[in-house]
Amino acid sequence: MTEQSSTTIGIVTDTHYWVRSHPVYTTEGGLQLQPWSEQILTTLLAELQAAQVDLIIHLGDQVCGGGGYAMPDDEFEEAMGLMHRCLHSVGAPVYALPGNHDVRPGSSDLRKFYSLWQSEAGIGKTIDLPQARLILLNTMGHTPEQIADAPDGDPVYGYVAEAELARLDEAIAMADGRPVLIFTHQLLAPWTGSQPWRDFYGVHNASQVWAIIQRHGGVSAILQGHAHRLDIQECAVGRPCVVGVMPATIEYPVAWMQLRLNSTQAHLQLCRLPLPEISALAEQSGGGQSWRQGEANWWDYRFSL
Repeated sequence: MTEQSSTTIGIVTDTHYWVRSHPVYTTEGGLQLQPWSEQILTTLLAELQAAQVDLIIHLGDQVCGGGGYAMPDDEFEEAMGLMHRCLHSVGAPVYALPGNHDVRPGSSDLRKFYSLWQSEAGIGKTIDLPQARLILLNTMGHTPEQIADAPDGDPVYGYVAEAELARLDEAIAMADGRPVLIFTHQLLAPWTGSQPWRDFYGVHNASQVWAIIQRHGGVSAILQGHAHRLDIQECAVGRPCVVGVMPATIEYPVAWMQLRLNSTQAHLQLCRLPLPEISALAEQSGGGQSWRQGEANWWDYRFSL
């Protein structure tokens, strides 16, 4: 990445792409918009391109593999390849973390993801920008015992493998004073809203991750996917640290997040896709899903690096 005064990042998560005739309903009655997957993806790509993002980060659950959805294997294969091609068609560098629904249906097999994204199993990426160091933390490093104990062999909760913990430790330690932003799929801390917390949203060994963060300091933000909602809170880990959950594209508010970094400040903005009719369908489902958009002051949020 060449030297520049600011960098614009498109953060996308939980696209759950699957072209099928019927929508998926969550346990809360919320409507997922799978029948409109093509329209959502086409619109998302156009919006990312129009925003002239410098890079794209997908936080996981590109498709509907793993447990719960019963996605046919051939459709999983096709959707994974399509998502990889389409995200790269924007023309900006693209990085992706695996989510629990990026595994082959009915299994814990992430080989398709790792092959497409040229990644090592259980290991994330470090991206150095002029303004900050970005650490993409892989939270799909489950042990064979955890996989065997999970329904469909597919743990929903996150787990950071020992090798990935060691990489995180070194990546923060070697940041040379640059602010650090960490990206994950599953959550390192519960959200602030009133909806009940469930353990499968979290990273089971989050305490080990937090111990590393607290030991080194320097982490300005942790941005996460998985929970299909927008939530932002601040905590102190030697310095103020923003802990955010990014909204799903497949559910209300049908959005992505734009993160603009300059030398001293980060600017996080909610970018709703211009699809008002299907967005309204999702919002009105299950007794109302407007809580997923979070508080209005989170839609345009600035914090110091």
